[in-house]
Amino acid sequence: MKKVIYLSFVFFILLMSWDVSKQDMAVAVANRTEIIPDEAIRLRIIANSDSPEDQWIKRKVRDVVVENIDLWVESMGSIDEARLVINDHLPKLEQLVKETVKESGFRYSEGIKVELGKFPFPTKLYGQIVYPAGDYEALLITLGKGEGQNWWCVLFPPLCFVDMSTADAVEMGGNVDGKAISVDNVENVDDLSSEEVEVKFFIFELFMKLLEFLKSII
Repeated sequence: MKKVIYLSFVFFILLMSWDVSKQDMAVAVANRTEIIPDEAIRLRIIANSDSPEDQWIKRKVRDVVVENIDLWVESMGSIDEARLVINDHLPKLEQLVKETVKESGFRYSEGIKVELGKFPFPTKLYGQIVYPAGDYEALLITLGKGEGQNWWCVLFPPLCFVDMSTADAVEMGGNVDGKAISVDNVENVDDLSSEEVEVKFFIFELFMKLLEFLKSII
C-alpha cells in the first residue's frame, strides 16, 4: 500500500514538473532577442534516430554536456580562446558523453563522435532573424548513426541557456526583415508530428524516472 502511495506521489510531482518545464520553455521562446554574431561557435547534438529512446538519451547527453561546459565557458573571452578551451576539453567531453550513454544502457555500434570544426546547418529562424543554411563552426556531438532530430545552441558567446531545438523553421513563403525566404530544405517545426514526438518523449522520460524510483525502493 505504501508503494502505491509513493508511486502516486511521484507521478503527481513529475506531472507538475513537466507543466513547469513547458511554461519555462514558452517563456524562453517568447524572450528570444539575442542575435547570433558572425564569430560564433555552435553546439549541436544529433540523435541516433527519432525513436523516443534515442531522443531521450540525446536530451540526457545535452543536460550533462551543457552542465559541464558551464564550468569553463566563462574563461572564453574571444573566439580564439574559445577554440583553444574547447579543443583542450574535447577528450574529456567525449569520455563524458560515452559514459553517460553507457550508464543509461545504450550501445551504438557506430560509436560516438565529438568534433570541433565546420559542419552543415539547415536554415534557422531564431526570433525574427533568419540564418541561412551553410557551414558553421560548431562543437558537433553525433550519437550512433546521427539520423535523428538535433538539439543546438550557441556555445560561444554562451547562449546555451536558451533551447534552440525549435528554431528550425521559416513560415512558408514568409518574409523576415524585408528579406525573401527560400523554403527549400527548411525544416518545418510546426509539423503536428513534432507535438506527438514531444508527448512520446515525456511518456518515455516518465517511465524511466518511475523505473529508477522503483529500483531505489525495492
